[in-house]
Formats: sequence, structure tokens, C-alpha cells
Amino acid sequence: MSPKIGRPKIENPKTERLYIRVTPEEKAQIYDFVQKSGYTLLELLEKGIESAKK
Repeated sequence: MSPKIGRPKIENPKTERLYIRVTPEEKAQIYDFVQKSGYTLLELLEKGIESAKK
């Protein structure tokens, strides 16, 4: 039997999804900021949460 092929299992997989509703203008602003800042959407969200906690 051949060995398993594929990605290795990770300890804490990201299986959950979040859905939010925004206006087309808000979406454009978010994606524009993401592109200019170099952050991913997830990184941007995490930084926002950190900032709100302070």
C-alpha cells in the first residue's frame, strides 16, 4: 500500500466561517485598505480586535 499523500494535519484547523453584510462602498474600502497595507483580511480583523481590547 502506498503512503498517504497530501497536506499534513495541523493541530488547530480553521474550520469555522464568519459572514458579515456590508455595503459595496464599505467592501471597496476594506479591500482597498487590505491591498495597500499588505495585511490579509484575517490579519486586519485580528489587529482590530487587539486594538479594541486595549
